[in-house]
Amino acid sequence: MADDDLGEGPVVVKREVYDAGMKLEAEVDGGASGPAFSNAEEKANACRAAGDTAGAAFWYETFRFLMTRECVAAGTETLILEEGETYDYDEEKVIRPGTNQPRSDKDYR
Repeated sequence: MADDDLGEGPVVVKREVYDAGMKLEAEVDGGASGPAFSNAEEKANACRAAGDTAGAAFWYETFRFLMTRECVAAGTETLILEEGETYDYDEEKVIRPGTNQPRSDKDYR
């Protein structure tokens, strides 16, 4: 997610971050305290305190994804990047690993 695009969409997120965020949202929907983005931030802070920089980075990325979802308009497109994929913000397309070609399918979810 580009910082200067907050709220304009699409929301671009790595698959593993998306899955973790959706799990946190499901836990909150199931009765866990929330909001989900606060829970991700708590996990990031706990990892940081434990010296787990990789875990802290992952949960901070999950926090940013969930916060972005809270800030964008309903119906904003979410593009989920599979392993190795990147998003070209200038061309507005997902780039597949090892190619300069966009992903051929249109269903990114």
